[in-house]
Amino acid sequence: MDMDEALGQWLKQVSKAAELSISDQEKITKAGADVYAEKLAETTKEKHPSTKGNGGKYGHLVDNIRSQKGDVDGQHNGQSSVGFHNKAYIARFLNDGTKYIRADHFVDNSRDDAKDAVFAAEAEKYQEIIAKLNGGGDK
Repeated sequence: MDMDEALGQWLKQVSKAAELSISDQEKITKAGADVYAEKLAETTKEKHPSTKGNGGKYGHLVDNIRSQKGDVDGQHNGQSSVGFHNKAYIARFLNDGTKYIRADHFVDNSRDDAKDAVFAAEAEKYQEIIAKLNGGGDK
């Protein structure tokens, strides 16, 4: 294979990688969101354990962590979201503090702690999608 053919193939591969579909972008971000949701659940369980009752109508705080494809408004634009479903306001009070509750920043700290793992999961999913686009399929 000469240099022109090699550069042509490389350009074709780069073009495919740059034009990922919304669905593929969501698969990548969802992989990272799932990793972050797990880390957030661990941190929430550690900092704010479910020790009293059944948690009321919506359950305990740790049971309300969700990851979803799409942004917070449910629009499918390549993003994925992680957060507390029905108990988000409680998580905000605990994370940011109030006049009566001292802030412990557990959401912020878990986000910082999970960055490397999130990026690794997204990179792995990205490599898997690119391999499929380029004719491979072993991943």
